[in-house]
Order: sequence, then structure tokens, then C-alpha cells
Amino acid sequence: MSSRRETDDDLPTMDLIAEARRPILIERHRRTVEEMEIGIGDAFISGVSDNPRLVAMLKDLETPAAEKRLAAAIATLAEDFHYRNRTVRQALIEEMCLLREQAQLEIATLQLHAIGVYRELRRLLQLRQGEAPTVADLRELPCTAVGRLTAAEVPGFGSPRLADAAVYTPSFGDRCLRTIKRLRGAEGADTQWDDANGPPPLPRELEEPISSLPEGERSGARAALVRDRIRSQFFRDVFLGYMAADEFDPSEGLSFPTVLHWLEAIATTPHLFSFMQGQTTGQKLFRLSQLMQKLVQMHEMYARATLAADHPTYRDAFVTLKTRERLKILAKDRYPPLVLSPELTLAALICPFASFVTWVQERVAGSDFVVPPDARR
Repeated sequence: MSSRRETDDDLPTMDLIAEARRPILIERHRRTVEEMEIGIGDAFISGVSDNPRLVAMLKDLETPAAEKRLAAAIATLAEDFHYRNRTVRQALIEEMCLLREQAQLEIATLQLHAIGVYRELRRLLQLRQGEAPTVADLRELPCTAVGRLTAAEVPGFGSPRLADAAVYTPSFGDRCLRTIKRLRGAEGADTQWDDANGPPPLPRELEEPISSLPEGERSGARAALVRDRIRSQFFRDVFLGYMAADEFDPSEGLSFPTVLHWLEAIATTPHLFSFMQGQTTGQKLFRLSQLMQKLVQMHEMYARATLAADHPTYRDAFVTLKTRERLKILAKDRYPPLVLSPELTLAALICPFASFVTWVQERVAGSDFVVPPDARR
């Protein structure tokens, strides 16, 4: 296997010679290895096949020795400086060329090795993005993403490191961004917080202060209060009702691999979710769009507060403060928000849904759950 040095500077003489010979050895076997690798299809990595020979081959990959060998191969793709700017396919082909040269392995053995690497990467990616990638997707995965796949600790929702740790294939990321754009600007959605059965009553403490205003002003002020009440009630129904620790069914959490899969389920079957029932189609679409944007906004807000807590300016003062108090200080100091980039948005929405629900429940239990106001238009 190849060296995992950070650079090829200051290499001992023998290693310098090996580095010089490396491209020659790879090119010696490249054509044969590439022809073998291109024959690996989805049936090989999914294991879904009636071919008894293939089934027997895949069984060989489940032995402890094979698993150890595959773990070492994936670590090499992630850590070897030669592969920093390579895709998984490019790096794997080079590794197999070196194996063929150094260990004199047969092509069939190398093919089984490559299948094992792709299968393990597929398994790890399915856990992270919620869907199994195709072999074509795996081939185009950057090697820089492989290390994030095998990291022992994965940052959760609200962490400023979430976007940097997110892993997904290019095609999955593109599909998700198209889904996000579609949900955000759903055709036929309403434009205001309204209820299908008319405006809800306001409590006396809200009605009395505006009762003496001229009719036009009073009507406008009342509409704003009603819409804020509807908005607040909707998010209470989602986060404090539907996701309540004593109400939420853990099996439902496992039904949706990511937050985005959950949002897609709401879009297609809104009648199955209590917080969407009793609304017109336009209101359902509007509320789904608002919910998605609120989730991204919430992640940014908590990530910003966490990031600031590590800064010397706030570190000591923030130790005993909850998120709400921290945010007040940051607002007063005009602390800049995080950039709502496509990467940050995507990372927040492909967070595992079950872990997001746990995140909400933990903050509700600790009286540290904050739903931010709607972003200014």
C-alpha cells in the first residue's frame, strides 16, 4: 500500500526513489485495472443478485481479515496525501495498480477488493445521507470526504462544525438542493399566516392596548398580532407537541433518515401530521415552506451562539448563560450571523431526523429551546 506522509518533502533517499518510481508502476498496470474496475456495477455493491458465484464472493468480504483489510484501504484513501485532489475511483485505481505490482495479485482478487471498498463506502454514506448511493456516485466522491465518513465523532444539529463534517455525493446534494428550492417556493402556497377557519381570538391583554386606535391602524395591528399568534401556535404544535418526549414515537423518527426526508413526507402526506391538519392546501404549502426555513434559521442561530462562546470576548461571560441570553448579547454587539450558504442549508436539512428530535427534546427539557422570529424580508 502507498505511504501516508503529509508531503514528499524531506523523504529519505529510498523513499525518494519509491516516489519517483510510483507513477511508472501505476501506469504499468493502469489499463488492465481500469478495464476491471469499470465492470463493477450496482449489483456488485448492493449484493442484490441471484448469481451464486457473486453471492459467494461477497460472503468472503465478511470475514474479520477482509474487514480489517478494507478498513485499512479506506483509511489510505482518506489519509494519503497523494489522493487529496482525487476522486475515490482515481485513488482506488492507483492503489490497485500498486497492489498488483507489489503483491502480484490476480485481477479477480483486485476486483473483489475494489467491490469491498465500494460496498463499505456505500454503507457509510447511506448512514449519513439517508439513501444508498450508486456506484457511479461513489466513483465521483472526493477522497477528502472519505475521512469525514469514518470520523469517530459527528457534529450534530446546531453545531458550527456541522457543514464542514457533512458528507454526501454530488448527485445527492444536487437533488436535495432542488427539493429545498421546490419546497421553499411551492407553487400555490399562500403568503400569510392564516387559519382555514378564520382568525383565532386574541386574549384581552392583546386586544385592549389597540382598542383605542383608529379603525385602520387597529385593523392592521390586530392582523399582525393574529398572524404572530398563528405562527407561534404552529411552531409550538411542531416542536412542543409533535416532538414532545412523552408523545413522540421513536419508530417514527427512524422512518425518516434525515430532516429533509421528513419534510418531503409532510409535503406528500400532510394529513398524517397533526400540525398540518385542518388547513387549506395553500396554507399547508406555506407552513411547510416556513417550517423548512425555520429549521435552517434555528441551526444558524445555535451554531452562531456556540461559535461565539468559544471566542475570548464571550467565553467567560457565556459559561452560565442559556442560548436566549447569549443571543441578546450578540444582538446588542451586532455579532454577524453565519452565511446562509447552500452548504450550511444542506447540512442542516440532511441531519439525521431522529437525532434532531432528540436535540429538540434535550433543549426543551433544559429550558434552552428558542424558536427565532421570522427572518426580515
